[in-house]
This record gives sequence, C-alpha cells and structure tokens, in this order.
Amino acid sequence: MYPALFQIGSFRLDSYDVLWLIALSLAILWSLRRLRLYDVDEEEARRVISWTFIAMLLGAAAFKPLSRLGKFYAYAGDPLLILTRGGLSEVGAVTGAFLAASFLCWRNQKISFQSLCDVAAPPAFLAIAVGRWGCFLNGCCVGIVSTFPLAVHFPRDPAGVLRHPAQLYYSALAVLCLGIILLVERRLMKRGYASEGPHHAIVAPLALILYTVMRFSVDWLREVDDKTDIGLPLSLWALLAGLPFEVIWLIRSVRWRKDHPALP
Repeated sequence: MYPALFQIGSFRLDSYDVLWLIALSLAILWSLRRLRLYDVDEEEARRVISWTFIAMLLGAAAFKPLSRLGKFYAYAGDPLLILTRGGLSEVGAVTGAFLAASFLCWRNQKISFQSLCDVAAPPAFLAIAVGRWGCFLNGCCVGIVSTFPLAVHFPRDPAGVLRHPAQLYYSALAVLCLGIILLVERRLMKRGYASEGPHHAIVAPLALILYTVMRFSVDWLREVDDKTDIGLPLSLWALLAGLPFEVIWLIRSVRWRKDHPALP
C-alpha cells in the first residue's frame, strides 16, 4: 500500500479516495447542469440522483466480495476492507446506479428514466477518466507484467518488474468514449433529439456499449484475481450479459427516431 495522504489512527485517506471523490463530484455537478438540456425537472431529479448515488456506492462495494468469493471470509471478518484500500467495482457501481434509477423513475412518473440516463452518460465517462488515475497512484487494478514501452514499475513489485499501466489505458479510452458520445449527442440535438414528447435514449445505450468495448479492450492486459472457472472475471460476464439488452435498446431507439422525426 502506498503511503497515506492523511491518516489518523486506523483512518487513512490516500490518492485513490481523493481522486475518486473528485471524479464523482465532477460527474454529479455536470449531471445537474445537463438536466436542462433534456428538460428534466431539477427538483425531482436531485432526489433521484441522491438515492442513485448511494445505490452506486453500495453496488461498487457489494460487487467486490461477490467477485472474489475466495476471499469472502476475509471480508466477512472485516467488512471495512470492502470500502478501503481501493478495489471498488466500476461494473458494480454502474449496475447499482442503473437499477436504482430505473426503480426510482418508475415510482416517480415526473422523471423520464431514458432522459436521466442520457443526462448521466457523459459525466460517467468523465468520472472514469479522472478516477482511474486514483487507481494508478494507489497501485490497484494493475496490468500484467510486460516489456511494452509504456510499461511502468509499481512500488509493490520487485525491482525491474514492469507492468502495463492498465489504469491509464482505461482513463485514455474513457476520454475517447466521452468525445464520441458528445459528438453523437451534438448531432442528435441539431435534429431535435431532446424535443418535447416521449424520449427514447440513444446516447445512454451507446455509452453502455462503448463501456463494454472499453473494458474488454483493456481487461485482457490487466492482472485479475477474480476469474471464474470459464476464464473471465465476473465483471466481464456481467457486461456480456447486459450487452444484448443494450444493443436492442439502441436499435429500438434509433428506429423510433426514424419513425417519429422531430418537427422543424
């Protein structure tokens, strides 16, 4: 473990905590500013976003012991391990937030679930781009040993051992994905994408598909300890399970937009 930036007794604050806190704060602030873009009721959305944020943290924490069943008893003996020393699950966070938002929007008909997903999609990639630097500085989510020119040495490894900086690959690809969905969104807006009427999201399912591609592009270079018997980490199996639904969602939304063009 890297030296803590701040520590009192058993409580410690390191770069992982600070950068992910900054990343999530930026994502929430940007999401709130984007509400008007999709004509979402700000007061109602703030309530949904608040509860969704809690669900996101719970999902990120819960997925960690689930994906490492071999270490379950260690987490059961010391639950604080789930929330400390990095390792919170990005896939668990996305899953928790998605399920909570869908339930809360179903309960509150004043909020369009698909509009809210489109609001949150770009900020989510911003959070990944910033937060993964916390993983890099913390030395978690490291890549496999390599002699690749971009390989770096992590202090936990013996001298001379170099690894892929998988965390920075995630960050760079998150910036690329962010640029793609913002470009798509901008073009859609010129065609009345967020005009009045039922909203069928295109940005959100596209973002989820891009996220899956991003994870599969990098995870094969990452050293993981939660592979299942079939060889893939639980997080990637979860992403594969969700991919067909995301593709169907995107196709249906595109078809609906074609059948219901925005009025000039």
